[in-house]
Amino acid sequence: MTLPAVTLSGNYFSTHNRRFIPIGAHWVPARTGLQYPLRWDEVDIEADFAKMKDLGFNTMRFDLFWAWFEPHPGVYNPEAFQQFDFFIRMAHKYDIYIHPALFIGGEVGEAFWDVPWRQGRHPHADAEMLRLQTDHAAEFARRYQGETAILAWDLTDEPPFWIVAGETTDAMAINWTRLISGAIRRYDPEHILCVGTSVEDIGHGTFRPDNLAGEVDFFSVHPYSIYTLDRFPDPMLSERGTYAGAFQTLLSAGAGKPTMIHEFGASSAQYSPERVAHFDRVTLYSGLAAGACGFLPWCYTDAAPKLFRQFPYRRAPHETQFGLTTWDRQDRPRGKVLRDFSKVLAQMDLNGIEPAPAEAALIIPHEWAKPLGDLSRSGLTAAHTIPYTPVQDAFPTGEENVWLTRALLNTFILGRRAGLKVDMPREYSVWQNRPMLLLPSPLTSTERNLVHIHTIFWDEVRDYVSKGGILYASLCADAAIPEMADLFGASLADHCAAGEVTLTFVQPFGDIAAGSTFHYHADPANPRSWPATLDMAGGTVLAVDQDGRPAIVSHTYGKGKTLLSAYPLEVYVGSTPDAFEHLETTHFILQALAKWAGLKSLFSTDVPGVEVGALCGVGRGYAVLANHQPQARSIRLTSREALREAALLDANGRHPLAVHNQGCSMELPAYGGAVIEWRL
Repeated sequence: MTLPAVTLSGNYFSTHNRRFIPIGAHWVPARTGLQYPLRWDEVDIEADFAKMKDLGFNTMRFDLFWAWFEPHPGVYNPEAFQQFDFFIRMAHKYDIYIHPALFIGGEVGEAFWDVPWRQGRHPHADAEMLRLQTDHAAEFARRYQGETAILAWDLTDEPPFWIVAGETTDAMAINWTRLISGAIRRYDPEHILCVGTSVEDIGHGTFRPDNLAGEVDFFSVHPYSIYTLDRFPDPMLSERGTYAGAFQTLLSAGAGKPTMIHEFGASSAQYSPERVAHFDRVTLYSGLAAGACGFLPWCYTDAAPKLFRQFPYRRAPHETQFGLTTWDRQDRPRGKVLRDFSKVLAQMDLNGIEPAPAEAALIIPHEWAKPLGDLSRSGLTAAHTIPYTPVQDAFPTGEENVWLTRALLNTFILGRRAGLKVDMPREYSVWQNRPMLLLPSPLTSTERNLVHIHTIFWDEVRDYVSKGGILYASLCADAAIPEMADLFGASLADHCAAGEVTLTFVQPFGDIAAGSTFHYHADPANPRSWPATLDMAGGTVLAVDQDGRPAIVSHTYGKGKTLLSAYPLEVYVGSTPDAFEHLETTHFILQALAKWAGLKSLFSTDVPGVEVGALCGVGRGYAVLANHQPQARSIRLTSREALREAALLDANGRHPLAVHNQGCSMELPAYGGAVIEWRL
């Protein structure tokens, strides 16, 4: 069998005019680990391909070690290319595409696999190193142009190279990606390109999606919530943690390219295999609902015990048991999850299907997305000859980025719990076609440029609402909104310290009854968690705080509606460990706003912890459900459209569902997922 060539078609991959979703894992062999080129064993590798086929793989990602392929500058190792040719033969034989990553580079724990002739030179900045890397990439492109077994070239895994991570700038990242992609496209213009980035997205790294958008064909994310506890202060298997894949998918996709979830998961050396399997299942279904175009978890297999004795496994015990299988090719629970999911994907006809449009836009500020030093949106012109130097751009951004991404993450989850499809367009992109706009603190702040929208954005907001848009905004002590009284029916008066916060609704709003209370904990020592105080200017006070001050205000502006919170509610939720494992009800506020404005989602469920996302075509599509909670749920799936038929797709096939009153009912197990095929 010869694998057909792969292209991108809309949001998905396509071959022979049939769209598909790559499913598989990153391959590192159990017995030889990352020394596999030096301990080459074709029998063992072919046995891995057979097992990967059994698990439902159609794609495997793996590493091409720079030093092995190019042991001396400009000198290529024929044995290395013979090995690569063997992978290609196995790909065709077992019908599994390969997705090779160049220049490894960093891999497994803290390891960095260097070239012996680097001599301390910066691989993203040194002119000679850049020349050698472009030549290296071009060598692969020249040799393998037209090779249909290659799904896509991954320019490298988890840049910047770990050994120079703190020294790589935005400009270096952009230039490196531009040079490497250009070198490949010179000889191989047909193959698809990506860069396998880790937490460059939520971490505001130099290889973040906005910096790569002009050079690659799709983005990738590595949603390891267990390694970003400042954003995910929860157990691994938690509602917030299982949203990591969907959140990072949509954060990256907002830069304008399809997004694949390259790596995710957890180690059975740290977590029970059953809990890891639950985490994987919810991540897969939630990511599919978000529009992820592929899934390649880390990693195919556990390491064999003999590898524990040597670096990197010797000093990285968690890396020993990340597998979908045990080291002797027995299924782990997460391997069974992947096999079942692959059977569901195989039944989906994605031709003509795209992720449904979002109902709510969560804006990513331009200052977060732009390259360092870019003044293209400054409003300065050639007539301005007195130099303007933005000193804040040079400041460390770690704390500010956590402040922003924590608010974005938790607003996203609250929106999903409210039944809203939320995406993350950039500040200067076209976002006005979404019915609702979300501007949580610190997007409304002023202290740090990185985290807030530009002053002139409020002119766009005012025009959007006047034409019928729905706006939600939250404030903190650092808020600054010019001429806001007409838009919100309230203006900023001052701010005050806060500790224990109680918001009480003084009149009904949506399904929130008068007298309902919402409780939060603010950090009295941190002004960023303090509220703004408001002067009323015609708005309606819906809720007051513990001191009787206006806390939540609604208003009508032109044809649209606004809702303003004087308190940074999303920041409170984001800094509360296990927030969604308790009775978290903040999403009711967004839900009530949508009801007040008459906004109905394409699909919704009656259980906040069960999300649903739609993939849509003409008169048909798929509703993808993910249960983020530890309890089995009986749920009602409802559409705003008149459904003609619906069927559940699972590992055992297609099962018709009874449609009644524009919806259907079903059971979802704890941490379960489902794909519902629907037709109008």
